[in-house]
Amino acid sequence: MAVTKLWSVTERLGQVIDYATNPEKTSANIKREFSPEQYQALADVIAYAKDEEKTEREFYVEGINCNVAIARDQFITVKEQYQKTEGIQAYHGYLSFKETDISPEMAQKIGMEFANEVWGKRFQVVVTTHLNTKHLHCHFVINSISFVDGKHLWGEEKAWFKFRKVADRICEKYGLYYDPNPNRSKQSDYLTMKEKAGMPTRYSVAKEAIDYAIDHSKTLKEFQFALKEMGYAYNLSPSRKYWTVIPKGYDKPIRLKNLGADYTNDRIVERIKENRDRWAEIEPFQRATYKPRQYRMQTRGQKLKKKGGLYGLYLYYCYRLGYLPKYKKQNNARLHYLLKDDLMKLDKITDEVRLLGRENISTDEQLFSYKTSLEEQMKNLIAGRTHLRKKIRTNIDDGQLQAAKDEIASINGELKKLRREVKLCEDIAERSKVMEENLEHIETEEQKQQRKEKSRYEQRW
Repeated sequence: MAVTKLWSVTERLGQVIDYATNPEKTSANIKREFSPEQYQALADVIAYAKDEEKTEREFYVEGINCNVAIARDQFITVKEQYQKTEGIQAYHGYLSFKETDISPEMAQKIGMEFANEVWGKRFQVVVTTHLNTKHLHCHFVINSISFVDGKHLWGEEKAWFKFRKVADRICEKYGLYYDPNPNRSKQSDYLTMKEKAGMPTRYSVAKEAIDYAIDHSKTLKEFQFALKEMGYAYNLSPSRKYWTVIPKGYDKPIRLKNLGADYTNDRIVERIKENRDRWAEIEPFQRATYKPRQYRMQTRGQKLKKKGGLYGLYLYYCYRLGYLPKYKKQNNARLHYLLKDDLMKLDKITDEVRLLGRENISTDEQLFSYKTSLEEQMKNLIAGRTHLRKKIRTNIDDGQLQAAKDEIASINGELKKLRREVKLCEDIAERSKVMEENLEHIETEEQKQQRKEKSRYEQRW
């Protein structure tokens, strides 16, 4: 049994709306007085979990401490009773079964037993079994407020990682598959495939940096200094079971032992000690240097740098990454350590620079103006989609119904493209500042190195 994480529902869920074929079903019999948009996220997620096409006309739909037909109203009643109507409206999770021959009745039974044990004492839960995929899976929609004491769902009640033990115990009880000793430290298949294809990943870049730091260190202090100079935060405390590093620009640490057998705490210490036997061959760690030329002509990079604006900044940054011009032979070994992590983000950077060039955006004001226009288009499309959904609920013939559904599908496609454009604008606003900082730091180092080389040259003569 594979168990996914539990996620919160706070506002409209675009993906749920796109996949649901009947998103307005739970709002048909509303009798209460409140804004139709106030609890839309709650209606969306319940409608998705109860989707008739996936549950075979709602045969595998049950409620715990609530009536499924009016689950939304009952969720809201509890929230209003304890005056907690803001913030997270519900939690949505699912349980997926590895077996393909399990019956829907058994899947629903296990889902109910699981939900009763984890949340049934204090919360209202809608439990459904979806039959529309190769592997059956149960959906859970849990009210964020307890009907017992009005407290939020928190702590171990939403620690989905800990629910694995409950799921494994129930699987064992019914003779289903479960992994008693899961390997939690294994890298994902996606990262493995990228590494096999020769593409850089967060792990491969960290591995390269650690190897370089070890090869240029004779003591643990020198190793720590090298990591710090390359922009890595670290925790190499002797009392720590697993040493970790955090690459610049990331928040999540990497356990060094996950990089391979040569990166455990003891093995790193051994590798550094081995360097002492050949201490004469070990060069102290130093940042990459570039030999300045005596005569300099204007380079492609200098021309791009003069272009200015956001578009010029992105083009110059791509030049420093080694991907402009296209015929230029790339040498990642000489690439500055501040730029190596961005090799993994080339696809995103490419999309962003194409947007800037296509829309002729050079300033922050133009970027935010374009983003505002996209949001206005989204607002108009959403209003049109709402009108069509209301039209579907009226008495119209089959031809008009199908035409309305096709138009809704077309609007959903347009909204998806616009949301992607808005996300690109947000990423550009954030990434451009990081680019400026990286380039400023690199150019400062290069200027210092040029002054040193000039001083050595003058001393020779």
